[in-house]
Formats: sequence, C-alpha cells, structure tokens
Amino acid sequence: MPTGPSRRHVLGGALGLGTLGALTACGQGTSTSSATTLNVWGGVPPESGPGALVEAFEAAHPEYTVVYTRFINDDRGNLKLDTALQGGVDIDVYFTYSMESMALRAGSGLALDVTDRVQAAPELEPFLDTEAPKAYWQDGRVSALATTREPNMVVANLDRLEAAGLELPTEWTVEEFVETARILTTDGAHGCYSMPDVPRIGLGPNFWFTPDGDSNFSDPLFVEHFTRSRDLISDGVLFPWTEVLARQLEAYQQNGFVSEEFALWVTAPFSLRYLYDATNYPHEFRAAAAPIPTSDAGSWNTGIFGNFVMINPNSTKHDLAWEFVRFWITEGSQFMAPGGKIPTLQNVDTDQMLASLLGPDAEDWFDVESFRRVLFDDEPELFVDTNLTAFPEITLANEQQRDVCWIGERSPEDAIASIDAQATAAIERYGRRN
Repeated sequence: MPTGPSRRHVLGGALGLGTLGALTACGQGTSTSSATTLNVWGGVPPESGPGALVEAFEAAHPEYTVVYTRFINDDRGNLKLDTALQGGVDIDVYFTYSMESMALRAGSGLALDVTDRVQAAPELEPFLDTEAPKAYWQDGRVSALATTREPNMVVANLDRLEAAGLELPTEWTVEEFVETARILTTDGAHGCYSMPDVPRIGLGPNFWFTPDGDSNFSDPLFVEHFTRSRDLISDGVLFPWTEVLARQLEAYQQNGFVSEEFALWVTAPFSLRYLYDATNYPHEFRAAAAPIPTSDAGSWNTGIFGNFVMINPNSTKHDLAWEFVRFWITEGSQFMAPGGKIPTLQNVDTDQMLASLLGPDAEDWFDVESFRRVLFDDEPELFVDTNLTAFPEITLANEQQRDVCWIGERSPEDAIASIDAQATAAIERYGRRN
C-alpha cells in the first residue's frame, strides 16, 4: 500500500519558495466569518463552474453561505494562498493544482486528515484505492482528494492533417508521432509544439525516483528525451525553445496552436475551451484528438488525477467543509464540466461531458467522435505521484536544465547529469533531516 512520504519528509522538499505576489478574487474571506459561512479558495474562474456549483450547494443548503475566492493558479497566486494559510486567514476549503504546492501544504500540516470521513461515505470508496490512487496519501492517511481526471491527448489541426494526406491515429508509437510531426513541418509552421513526456510514458508514477527512493535520472529514458527534443527543435519540427521562453508560451500554448504555428499539440481537456471561442481565439480549422503515443517501455497516458480539494485543519467548520467537499465531488461535479473538468468519479454522462467540453457548436470546431474515443472510450491510464520528496527542488532543477539544453547552451548528457546530482543531493539532505 503506498502510504506516501512522511510529513517531515514532504515539508523538507517544500523549502526555497519565492516572495508574495498578486491575487485575483471574486470574494474575500475574512477572519470573522460566521459559523454558517464557508470560505473556499480555488483557481478556477467562478464563471467556469464554481459559481454555479456554489449556487447549487446553497440551494440545497439554504442555511449556509459559501464565499468562493479565486486565486490565479500560477507561482505568485499559489504563494499568496500559502501565505494566507500559514498566516491564519479564514480559509476552510482550498484547491491544490501542482504537486510542488502539495508538498508544501501537506508537509506543513495544512491538510486535514479525511480518511475516516471517506471511509464512511460509500460513494467515495474509489478514493481508498491505493493501487491506482485518486487521493493523496501521507503516512497511510488521506489528506487530499482529486476532483478531476485529466487525460492528456494530442490535439491535431485536422485541416493540416488532411492536407498532408495523413489519417488521424487511433493508436501510435512515439516514433510514429515524430514521423507525423516531421511530415506536418513546413517552411511556415512547425509540426508540433513539444514532445510528449516520453520518460513518464515509460515509467509512470513517481518516475523521478527509484523503488528505493533514490534519484532515477540515470534511467536512459531521460537523456534520450532531452536529446530527441533538442534535435527536433534544431530540425524545426518542434517549436523553438528560445521563442517559448521569450514569449512565455508555456503558459499560452493555445495562442500558437490557433494561429497555426504548429499542427500537433500535447494538452489536456481544459484547453479545449479556447478552440470553440472564435471571438477571442479566431481560427478556421477543425481540431481532432489522437491518443498519447506509447513506447516500448510503457503506455502511461501522462495525464493525472488532479485539482485536489483539501480542508484546512485550522478551520472551525470541519463538518460543513466536508459536506461541501463531498458535494463538489458528487452532485456538484456536473457544474465543472464547462471549464474542462472531467470528474474523478466519472459520474457525469459522457454526452453531457462532451457537450460541455466542446461548446455549443461542437461539430463546427471538432471531430467530436475522436474526443469521445480518446478522452472516454479508451480509458487512458492516469496516475497520482505519491513520492514528493524534494519535489519543488527537483522540479526547478528539471525545468532549468531543460531550458538551457533546449536552447543549445548545454548538452543533454550534462543537463541530465546536473539534474541527477541536484536530485540526489536534495533527497539525501531531506533523508538526513528525518
């Protein structure tokens, strides 16, 4: 049974975060709210589902009021939430979207143990699965529940695919993906934004760690991935990483796709809302979905169970907070579909989910059946990482070395060796602390 890392071990990996930044909110929690007012902080805009969900909860429980505060889900917004939690701001329920943030919050004792409550709710039994976890486990206890399943997919510009005489793949290998991207590369456009995470495809959850908890970056899949990506960038098949950094395109990949700067895009369901918004993201082509390619090493989708909901242990309203959490995951999940949130429990009809994900004029913008197949019928293999040892430090090292490698300033071998050394040092450091 994956008990997850100890609280002290996780906390050790959460040090070194930056300074406080800005927050955008649709409501502000206060430290003096009444016993019937619940303060919830989340990163999804109210108009993308939380607003309707809160209204439905209040209609079912008219004796309660829910104040939903939206924080921007970036480094600055997450640090604002962390500071508010540690500073005693009146927050009862909050959401965590990255495992770096999970390492900080769970390791700091800012997540209520909800194991007993989950065990007492038969409809939440899937969250007790430790073989394919849909919750975050720490010391053998549940401290966060994933509210969404987020399979990754390859979104293809169908017009470009058809013009090249290519069939939409229903299954393919990494090598076939690369060959397709090469064919789709032209003088004016790249074949793909970036490669899928091939080491994750092969290794699955906790892929940065060996079974013994040591650094796993000596696995050849990591240097092979950096090498192939750098070569394809040099060949013009992948988007130039210098431009990615200069334009901050990692956060705005949809802009490059709708402007047809690349034809293949590895992304998740939340991105689909851009593709039916012709007013703000004008384009004329239709999009189709292909599965994440597989490798000889494995067939993990690279997508996750995510959008973790957590209860602040410092809240004085644990029972009310739990009732809201349970509602969000069960009856309320239907309201989150327009924001691209597929519920973990898959308790919303597939046709309803597709209608929400693909918008009102779906056939105008999408090959609908391809999205049905890839997101639902294929049952992609998702994961939750359970080892978060030194996670923020390893994440930072990985991103920094990726960047210098892919802009040509460091060889793939040296970049991976640097990540491995930094990961090993961080893991050993936090091991000594424990």
